[in-house]
Amino acid sequence: MKQTLKRGFALLMALVLCICLLPAIQIAADAAEFEYVYDSTGKYIYNWGTREETATSLSPMAEAFYTDNYTYDVLSAYAGGTGTSDAPNSKLYKELQTLMKSKHTYETSYNATRDLYQYTDCENSGLDSKKISSFYSGDPIGPAWDSGSTWNREHTWPNSKGLAGNDENDIMMLRPTASSENGSRGNKAYGKSSGYYNPNMESGGAHDVRGDVARIFLYVYVRWGNVNGNGQYSTWGSNGVMESLEVLLEWMAADPVDTWELGRNDSVQAITGTRNVFVDYPELAFLLFGAEMPSDMMTPSGEGSQNCGHNNFGTGVVTAPTCTTSGYTTYTCKTSGCGYSYKANAVAATGHSYTNGSCTACGEAEPASPNYGMVEAPVVGTAYKFGMIQKNVSTTSVYYLKGGMSGYYMASTTNKDEAIDVYLENTTGGYYLYTYVSGAKTYINMVVSGTHVNGAYEATASTVYTYDTTSKTLIAQVNGDPYWFGTRNDNTYTTVGPCKTSYNGFYCQFYGELSGGADCKHTNTRVEGAVEATCVKPGHTGKTVCADCGETVSAGSATSVKAHNYVGGVCTGCGKGESAPEAAVLDFSNEGNRVSQDGNQQIWQANGITLTNNKDKSTVAIANYYNPVRLYANTSVTIAYENMIKLVITCPTSAYAEALINSVSASYSGIETSYEMGSSGAVVTIELAEATDSITFSISKQTRINDMVVYAETSGEVTPPACQHTNTKVEGAVNATCAQPGHTGKTVCVDCGEEISAGTVIPATGEHSYIDGVCSGCGQSSGETPVPPCAHENTKVEDAVEATCSEAGHTGKTVCIDCGEVTSEGSVIPATDEHSYGEDNKCTGCGKMDPSQDNQCSHTALETRDQVEATCSQEGYTGDVYCTACGEKVEEGSVIA
Repeated sequence: MKQTLKRGFALLMALVLCICLLPAIQIAADAAEFEYVYDSTGKYIYNWGTREETATSLSPMAEAFYTDNYTYDVLSAYAGGTGTSDAPNSKLYKELQTLMKSKHTYETSYNATRDLYQYTDCENSGLDSKKISSFYSGDPIGPAWDSGSTWNREHTWPNSKGLAGNDENDIMMLRPTASSENGSRGNKAYGKSSGYYNPNMESGGAHDVRGDVARIFLYVYVRWGNVNGNGQYSTWGSNGVMESLEVLLEWMAADPVDTWELGRNDSVQAITGTRNVFVDYPELAFLLFGAEMPSDMMTPSGEGSQNCGHNNFGTGVVTAPTCTTSGYTTYTCKTSGCGYSYKANAVAATGHSYTNGSCTACGEAEPASPNYGMVEAPVVGTAYKFGMIQKNVSTTSVYYLKGGMSGYYMASTTNKDEAIDVYLENTTGGYYLYTYVSGAKTYINMVVSGTHVNGAYEATASTVYTYDTTSKTLIAQVNGDPYWFGTRNDNTYTTVGPCKTSYNGFYCQFYGELSGGADCKHTNTRVEGAVEATCVKPGHTGKTVCADCGETVSAGSATSVKAHNYVGGVCTGCGKGESAPEAAVLDFSNEGNRVSQDGNQQIWQANGITLTNNKDKSTVAIANYYNPVRLYANTSVTIAYENMIKLVITCPTSAYAEALINSVSASYSGIETSYEMGSSGAVVTIELAEATDSITFSISKQTRINDMVVYAETSGEVTPPACQHTNTKVEGAVNATCAQPGHTGKTVCVDCGEEISAGTVIPATGEHSYIDGVCSGCGQSSGETPVPPCAHENTKVEDAVEATCSEAGHTGKTVCIDCGEVTSEGSVIPATDEHSYGEDNKCTGCGKMDPSQDNQCSHTALETRDQVEATCSQEGYTGDVYCTACGEKVEEGSVIA
């Protein structure tokens, strides 16, 4: 496969040449920001790639496929084997198989593939955009199926060489080929030695598909668990599929993934739901067999393309497992300019440990146990697990509806956890039967197909069932005959379908078990565990829980740390004093500094610095990377720090440093930028023309950052910012009545206590509400003369407090003597800060020592203030120690983990 960097232009040409496939195609201005092209139904995606064009980045579908416990960082932390003998038993093999199998929602049939190649293998390289491309040669064929006279659906290797079941029909390994190529392919195993088949011979070397073959082989090897062929042949050697493991890995490196393969992976996923993980991450092949990957190998993810031997790793950073996530150790190459890291020593999630209804580790509520049991009378809208059993065979196992189809039959499973929930819906004469597929309500019908009756998942209901309480069976009338669901009577038990209740070939009993949950729509929810952010700790929105069924509807998200609010030089939130800003560091190797992250945004904070990275126009989601943090092209970055004048940023390599400098320079003029290579990478210096609190710039090319040091303008005295009164409350509001005036109440700042507004009097309404001749507001009879409102001409002041040297006072409230109404709440009088010192040099008012005297307090009487107790999910604080005699802070507290 020729390595080329012309992906942007070639990708644009690929989309232009596919334009005949749809009436209109939108092409982004930047060719790298392509949009997937769908068929007229909006279901299938056309292959957007080009042969021989090396894939240097993952596609959007590939990025979105690897989430939660299946990101590359997590997968690569699992142990693989040491070769072909133990790789299938390794943790990595099992996790990769689970990922590809769990996402495989639709299994193609052999016949269906011939009409699907127009999407997966459409020709975009300029030969004929109306046809498909033959796998080996690249020659245009089709697209109309011609019964195999000119082209075939060919297994990547013959059935006799190691196919054992449903892998035969998987479009991932079934490829379209010209008939002549299929004939010359023969029955040989792939390899480079004499007697083996080299897949490049058909194109005369114009197309290198050795890596394609190797990655298809690995997909079948792992996804279908086909490590020993069909039991008759070995996987390896001349009687198997591949000459040797050495040849397979050699071909993987010699023929890296091209955009054609990556585009086909996207197209196949749109059909089946799953992907070939070895196309997206060829690195996993080497990890699976315990082999060392070539340091210069190109991969779509870029994880394996470091030009470094990676032989200088530290001791590793351990990330402990949690109840639901695996733990691992991160090893980082310390060679200058490298920055490569990998995860190993995976430790399984600990699982929840419930005591008294909640997990002792994370606090999650213990789920209610399912209420399994035979159903005597079904309940509409309740979730059931429906299963079949055949009593005319030796086994008494139950087979449950699994969802999806297998040919003309419905898929089943003996694992109750894999079974779908099904529900009953009332209708005339009985019930409709339905389930949910990708969130859409889908009915389970019995349909007539020729001489057969088949099960079907359809958008509308057509079959009416009645429930037979004796046999615990749902029965439907089809063409006048009674049918129920049952397992196939061929001892395979892999599929189920309708059968006549009188048919001797089956003894089908259909019964349901209560699944334990109603068909809840989560219309009644509550928020739990919300924590307000402070100036020293991030908060959390709390999780949203359904009040009816207890299910967590949304896990919520972290909220950013608030800024300090200084009043009189002291933060009203944490009590810390304000000082002139100094140089501060934001370290991206500490994952704890990232306070928020999802596919659209990541926020990092430490020591007063905030870096916000938004997705903006990027086609790639914000990724969960740190050490270094990864900033994708076409995202935006905002760096905030008070009065910053210079930034010093360390990048892993000079290429990333240049990308950062170009991005900043494109957004700001009058700045000076430079970089030099240091022991930890490329050190970038950015000097701003004048002090500012934040800068924002767009990333023009992907860059990565290890850490950041921000320098602030320190000349001159820093004036504490005045409180902005953004957090206020209303006190003393009184509603007006028919006879008594009211008051709007005074507005007070919650942060600093200052009165923002004294409020105003609300006149009495004078509007009486008479019930049986008496006003419900003042008791006045409807025949009496209205009482005029009080004019408040006779008032007095109450509760006045004189201010002292350290305590604020109050003017007192003004009260009407005649009617008792408070006409004014008064206002706060600031502390005078004027001390009166006695002979002992202590203030007679507050006890503080006279600072002008040379007699220091011995601090013998101490007390601790502002303690916060630590919890399992929230840090605490030991509290600050103060002298009660002089009021001086003697000792700063510390955070409790």
